[in-house]
Amino acid sequence: MVNSSHEAMHRIFQEDPGIFTGTFRTLGIPFPDPVAVSLLPTDLTETKPLERRVDTLLRVDTADGDGYLLAVEAQVRKDPAKHSSWTYYLAHLNAKYGIGPVLLVVCQDESTARWAARPIRIGPPAVALPDRSAPGPRPAQRAGGHRSLRGGTRRPARRVLGDHTW
Repeated sequence: MVNSSHEAMHRIFQEDPGIFTGTFRTLGIPFPDPVAVSLLPTDLTETKPLERRVDTLLRVDTADGDGYLLAVEAQVRKDPAKHSSWTYYLAHLNAKYGIGPVLLVVCQDESTARWAARPIRIGPPAVALPDRSAPGPRPAQRAGGHRSLRGGTRRPARRVLGDHTW
């Protein structure tokens, strides 16, 4: 349920978009400074039918009880659109089944295999995994000579975020 605490957790970025890059830089994660920021619609609902079909999908149960989904894609040539499709497949499968998906791309030639094996980057290359942003014990960190966000600051948004992300 939406409440004032929920709204404050994300609206702070609307009020001070630069807080994101400053926070990540303080944590030692380089991130480019924004030159412009635009607020976009938050509704991610698809408005037109979108067909996404993986070549083979298997649920693999394991002895430890975790299991995973194995999505197999046959790729005969390089197709730049596939990287976006594959990331969509993985996110959708995880959301739909609640089980970690694995993507296996089977290729007929070495060139296509090398292309398919490249890491798929979404967003700036400096960030690979989301960092947690929740209350809880976490030691003050110093990264790249920057002081921890726990220190005082004249920017109230940074002070609030600093107090609530550790």
